[in-house]
Amino acid sequence: MTLYILSYTISMEKLKNSSILYIEDDQITRENIATYLKRQCKNFYEAKDGKEGLELFIQHEPDIIITDIEMPHLNGLEMAKKIRKLSQNTQIIITTAYTSQDYLMEAVNLHLIKYITKPISLPKLSNALNECENFLEEKVNTKKVFSQTIFYDIYTKELINGNSVTPLSKNERALLDLLIKNHPAPTSYEAIEAEVYEFATSKNAIKLLIKALRNKITKEAICNVSGLGYNITILKNHE
Repeated sequence: MTLYILSYTISMEKLKNSSILYIEDDQITRENIATYLKRQCKNFYEAKDGKEGLELFIQHEPDIIITDIEMPHLNGLEMAKKIRKLSQNTQIIITTAYTSQDYLMEAVNLHLIKYITKPISLPKLSNALNECENFLEEKVNTKKVFSQTIFYDIYTKELINGNSVTPLSKNERALLDLLIKNHPAPTSYEAIEAEVYEFATSKNAIKLLIKALRNKITKEAICNVSGLGYNITILKNHE
């Protein structure tokens, strides 16, 4: 694969101070992409398969991982599953020549930043790194705090109360994500019906869902805005 890198560069302050691990079993592809990536970050590591990639991750804990799927010893998705057990914050980008629906579903479940189909172009790679840059910028604000003991992590999708995870139903999680996404603006009944429910529902059902969520994140956290819908109160995160 020929990769032209002379005139295509990106300027991202957070990325320049980050560390990247790149895993690819094809040597020519790895060398070409590595030449580009080394210019975009502070620390760069490369591996030829998933087993070596996992070892390098444990040793260096990079901010971003870019990995192929089909590799010997340990494929990219299996490696990503092991890494997710160790870190929820590491940004993972998958590159592959395959577009299998099974692969796509696994990628979603692993909270991957991007799924890039081969051949890899610099615009594709740049866009994926740009998404990583955005998350690196906002990473410290992933916790949405509702009280001294209760917060929701928008990255891991977990509601934490003290040291315990509070279970959320599918609709409760979708509603919470929607309220946070629209904050500080209120969220209308129509928006909740369209984005939370698979089928048309009633205002009464929405009110019951709001009540159930209030009981989990504190009643004061969700308020009714007359004629508009609901708003959520998020406290400042001092961490």
